[in-house]
Amino acid sequence: MSAPDSGIAAAETVPLPPGPLVGRAHPDGGPSAPAGIWTTVRSRLRAWRLWIILALVLCFVVVLGILGSSGDDDAALSPANPAPGGAMAAATILREQGVDVRTPGSYEEALALLEERGDQSTLFLHDPSGFLGPEQLADLFGLAARQVLVEPDFVQLAELAPDIRSAGVFPEQDTPLDAKCPSPDAAAAKSIDAGGFAYRAPVICFPASDGGTAGGAYAANGDGSVVVLGNSALLANESLANRGNAALALRTLGSTDTLVWYLPTVSDVPAAEAPGDPRTLLPGWVDPLLLWLLVIAALAMLWRGRRLGPLAAEPLPVVVRSAETAEGRARLYQDAHATDRAAATLRAAALARLAVRLRLGPGSSTDMVVRAVARSTGRPEHEVNSLLNGTLPDGDAALVQWSQDLQALEEEVTAS
Repeated sequence: MSAPDSGIAAAETVPLPPGPLVGRAHPDGGPSAPAGIWTTVRSRLRAWRLWIILALVLCFVVVLGILGSSGDDDAALSPANPAPGGAMAAATILREQGVDVRTPGSYEEALALLEERGDQSTLFLHDPSGFLGPEQLADLFGLAARQVLVEPDFVQLAELAPDIRSAGVFPEQDTPLDAKCPSPDAAAAKSIDAGGFAYRAPVICFPASDGGTAGGAYAANGDGSVVVLGNSALLANESLANRGNAALALRTLGSTDTLVWYLPTVSDVPAAEAPGDPRTLLPGWVDPLLLWLLVIAALAMLWRGRRLGPLAAEPLPVVVRSAETAEGRARLYQDAHATDRAAATLRAAALARLAVRLRLGPGSSTDMVVRAVARSTGRPEHEVNSLLNGTLPDGDAALVQWSQDLQALEEEVTAS
């Protein structure tokens, strides 16, 4: 074979170095940069994969909350709310009967509508949160031909219905409430669902069947210009068709050409009485998001809390009494039933103490200690040898007796 051929063959038989070729230098001298970068990226992704997953889940929850929040009105007794707690059914029927139902979005808009329509309007007010202050309620008084208040509180009664007073919570009962009053609206309804609050007024309708309260679910002043409904469920979509609920609600709200359906919101609160909690101004999806962040934080603490760092050896000035260590070791031997190990330990310790007391060197053997003890105590050498160099006891009782004999031998050497 020629010289060039032999060189090629030698080059072909050169073994490659072991290990993967990723990140290895290129044959022409340049490094394999793309492979090294991708290796670094993959290692970083593996190290941060949990945080990346949590971030993606959080983004998904936020996007889902934003997309899932519709623009529909979900307020209770809202004329645009088709939910069971809304009042779209009552508002739709009133519009079909020719009543102009207006839904102002603010206090100023409601005030302007009432001032414009005057005697041809009915004010429907449902403010369970008490957003309107006394001065705002006083400005609304007398603007409409009729005022219908649903479950009003003491402030609303004092400003808008001075002749009507609260009589407490309506007693629970399964039977419907009968009208039992001369009001045409109540007489047309005949009976309604029980529940809500009771009120006292010059005209009281639908009192409790058991006579447990002096008030009724329907209360009005003498001329009927102010009416109080003690049960908001009478107007709700889910119960409007029950008994005479619809007749009472529609006749009470449809007595004029225009109905101003006003549901105050937090934006109607006077500036001086605005709540200090900023969460009331946040969108509805913020609370679920905060709860989710709390869950994520708890999971992160559990995940990171279980990972302990490496053990660090640190010398500490610990002082333990010898009696405690001896007792602890004895209990360990006893629990393990290691009688032979306990006897061997006792004998080794006894030999070490006897060698010191008899002034024997550190290299002395067991036979030397036995002979020295026999000379010191006067005991026969075979007797001393059986204790210090004989067979170890094989039971607890024998170990106790043997240790007592060993202690007595040490006491004799000490006394000699």
